[in-house]
Amino acid sequence: MDQKKKKAIILILIGVLLPIVFLFFTSGYMEGAGFIKNLLNIKIVINLFGKTIGIPYRFILAIGVIIVYAGITVIIKKEEEE
Repeated sequence: MDQKKKKAIILILIGVLLPIVFLFFTSGYMEGAGFIKNLLNIKIVINLFGKTIGIPYRFILAIGVIIVYAGITVIIKKEEEE
């Protein structure tokens, strides 16, 4: 396995693990609601200097999808070069 393939696999793992790790810090889950409603309402709550900031979880999920996509494109480009 060469360096590009290792980097691609690392990118894919980071893209999958990043949303899973941040899922532990979320709030706003509604038990009876559907998947989309929960995805839109879940936030990561951060308390800074007495102010509460809520970062939507869907942004973290989108970053994870982009990182996974970048890893897959690196693998596909590597296979095309061979």
